[in-house]
Amino acid sequence: MRKVLLIVLIMVLAVSVNAQGSGIGVGFSDAGLEGKYWMSGSTALAIHWNLDTHIGVDYLLNQPDMVQLTSAPTPVYYGVGIGLGTHKGFDENFDETTELDLNIRGVAGIGYYVSAFPVDIYLELVPSIGVLGGGGFGVGGNLGFRYFF
Repeated sequence: MRKVLLIVLIMVLAVSVNAQGSGIGVGFSDAGLEGKYWMSGSTALAIHWNLDTHIGVDYLLNQPDMVQLTSAPTPVYYGVGIGLGTHKGFDENFDETTELDLNIRGVAGIGYYVSAFPVDIYLELVPSIGVLGGGGFGVGGNLGFRYFF
């Protein structure tokens, strides 16, 4: 089922890319598949999908002039999002179960746009708090790239 969803997602993104012409990026990170849709010059939606256990969406605010490393834009961004996933658990009889997780995420990151190609490379810090399922507080991060169409 997950492979079918992946194929549908890629097809939808491909059609959207051809219709949009710009502002949509797809790529990979150490967490899985990544996508970014620029809604304006300073706001974006980011989608992340770990093929095994997690999907999430983040609303990002970008500060493109906060850091200037080279002549290429180096935006700093931050935002909030939600994540939905599963984890393995055990019931009272010690039988394995699959539990649903829902968490609220914070995102803070920095990107670097490669001037010769429509590619960004980014590094993110992602604290999250579980509101359903596994619960608890955690801090993660992502390192990845996206190609923009």
